[in-house]
Amino acid sequence: MRLKWVLLALVVVVIGGAVALVLVERPKLEDARTTVDDTWKPLTAPDQLVARYQKLEGALSAFDAAGGTDRSVSRDLHGALKQWKTALRDGDAGSQVDAADTVEAQGARLYANVVRSERFSGDTAARDALVAWAGTQPRRALVTAYNGATRNYEDTRTGWLARPVALALGYGERPQYRIANLGL
Repeated sequence: MRLKWVLLALVVVVIGGAVALVLVERPKLEDARTTVDDTWKPLTAPDQLVARYQKLEGALSAFDAAGGTDRSVSRDLHGALKQWKTALRDGDAGSQVDAADTVEAQGARLYANVVRSERFSGDTAARDALVAWAGTQPRRALVTAYNGATRNYEDTRTGWLARPVALALGYGERPQYRIANLGL
């Protein structure tokens, strides 16, 4: 009989501790994730990544016009830009950052294809359009603020008390934005 009471008390303590942990850690997680989303929004403004990727679309069109439609980089970048537009329309910050990172990576591939290819390096339209894309950078302060917010969120999310709450309540990781480094 005494063992039943001890086990019952233990269950009550464990459940109470779990509830207290959720009540304490969830607001911290929510605040950190909201900050990440709020710092991402300015990067999606028309004069930031939207303008950058419009320039990249122009570079891709010039590449295609120069005979690059048969290259995998053209197909992959078309797909990445489509994914970006869909993510931008849907409004989910996590998918937008993933899509932006993919566009940046594919843009860097396009740049490498144009610069390192005898066939495309002489095409001034493609080269000039890529230079325009490379010169259209989001404001560094916005990128720094967003990436700092993601680091803070990850620190909060992976803390030893918050980790079980984050896993149980679906507070997944948020990627950092990585702008293509073209070595210019």
